Amino acid sequence: MAVRSSRPVFAVALATLLVGGVLAPAVADGPPPPVWQPHSSVVVDDATVSWQTATSTFSPFGGPEVLDEMPIYRPDVVNESERPRYFALGTDLVTPGVIDEIWMPEGWGAFSDAAEDVGLAGEFWYELLPGQSMVGTGRFADGLPAWSGHTITIFELESAPEPAPAAAPAATPLLSITTPGRHVPADLGGGDLDNISAAMGQRATVSGSGLIPEVFAGVTATVTASDLPPGEQLELWITQDTSYAFVQIFGGGLAVGSIKVGEGTVAPDGSLAATFTVPSGTADGIYQLLAGVRAERYWPAGTYDDFEVSQPSTVLSAASPANPTEPVAIAVDESTTVSLTFPTDASAGETTVIPSSTGPLPTGFQLTSDPPLYLHIDSTVEFDGAVTVCFAYDRDQFATPPHIYHFDPVLFQWQQITTSRTPGVVCGTTLSFSPFVLGIPDAFPFSGFLAPVADGEPNLAKAGQAIPVKFSLGGDRGLEVLVSARFRDEGTVLNPTGEWVDAAAAGNSGLSYDPSTDTYTYVWKTSKAWAQHTGQFVMELSDGSTHTFDVSFRK
Repeated sequence: MAVRSSRPVFAVALATLLVGGVLAPAVADGPPPPVWQPHSSVVVDDATVSWQTATSTFSPFGGPEVLDEMPIYRPDVVNESERPRYFALGTDLVTPGVIDEIWMPEGWGAFSDAAEDVGLAGEFWYELLPGQSMVGTGRFADGLPAWSGHTITIFELESAPEPAPAAAPAATPLLSITTPGRHVPADLGGGDLDNISAAMGQRATVSGSGLIPEVFAGVTATVTASDLPPGEQLELWITQDTSYAFVQIFGGGLAVGSIKVGEGTVAPDGSLAATFTVPSGTADGIYQLLAGVRAERYWPAGTYDDFEVSQPSTVLSAASPANPTEPVAIAVDESTTVSLTFPTDASAGETTVIPSSTGPLPTGFQLTSDPPLYLHIDSTVEFDGAVTVCFAYDRDQFATPPHIYHFDPVLFQWQQITTSRTPGVVCGTTLSFSPFVLGIPDAFPFSGFLAPVADGEPNLAKAGQAIPVKFSLGGDRGLEVLVSARFRDEGTVLNPTGEWVDAAAAGNSGLSYDPSTDTYTYVWKTSKAWAQHTGQFVMELSDGSTHTFDVSFRK
């Protein structure tokens, strides 16, 4: 796939500002002209300065029609004096409320040379002769976009700006207009013409191996970004045949046909890792992804590069009869085979497996393959109950058999579904389909058992009592973390047994988690028959670790 170069994006963006938006009049077959309404005005030394507002589903700078009506602004100045006068427009590109002098090339930061080359700075100041108005000259006649959280100010200049090294003329602010919403600061420090989107917000990246992720209708994947305001809840949208930079420049409106694919919350460290799903039926084509809030036209992050939604490169399938008695087996590659065992009353149907390097980023475990191997499984088989999914793999590939993880389409998170592991084959059960992977659990930060258990010391308990076994794993890891809990009964000195028994839970308590204290609790119901016995409680967790404490029982 050919990825569009960003250098034309910058050139076209500037040309759009110069020709398509600032200087070009509305054409007969274009969008309907805005209905302008007065907003504010002030008279300064025989000059009437004013702002007008309107709404439109088109940006005054051009571009496609957008989903929502956007506010647009039109500045005007009428020179009622008897002398030529000079006026300019500035906006707070970088810092909210701090107006940048964009009528000077230096106001464009590291882009100053490019702004001077195309005359961009010159489009934001103008000379008005006696009796002239800015709108009457055609300048900004179609208006300006209302950028979320930004202020635009009309200035009067002491004289006409001159090329460097001449100093900028003194500028007096006359009248401002501010758009409600959150401000996305521009980065004018890089000046990278090959990456103009970097000046518009933070980079968002779709997970996947290689420079271009494999994205297809129905795929679930993760988008990441950093340096965002912590705690913000952001929507994820994909938009076709446009760029993050253009969406920002044109006012933040989403083009008709844009699709919401997910949402996420920015972490306390300013990072975003949000899962999204490209809806089934999404048209093939070139897209970019934006993270923000549609209602505010606020987009603090977006992909700088295109990605392509296209048909998956590999689709594997197998049919199964009604009331199956044998598993459906699908070979993925030379060493990996997936088999699915449906309930015996299941209908006939077809099962498909799409292997891909694109999928949701793992949380709590590491993938066993590099590059990543996600198996996007789907089936037309109708069934009630659980399906057993087994992965057969090269038994020499891992010293310890991996686990099966399934990305739950309802909870929108990974679930460890393993039910059995033997060298070469690992199985699990599922009630639904979506991405599956093989993974190795991350080691939990287990810091020891908590009171009432004395960690690292002998414990004394009454036989038959319930013992709350408490521990922390540094956060909520789900209730599947406990693989087994057993008691190794060593008997008495005179009558040792060495017997292993399950450490049964008291009543229906099982394993629970309290987020207020970050504590897991397993209430262990001991046996009265263990009076005068000693032994060891042994707990195995899903990360493969084992944790123990010694205990002696009295009557």
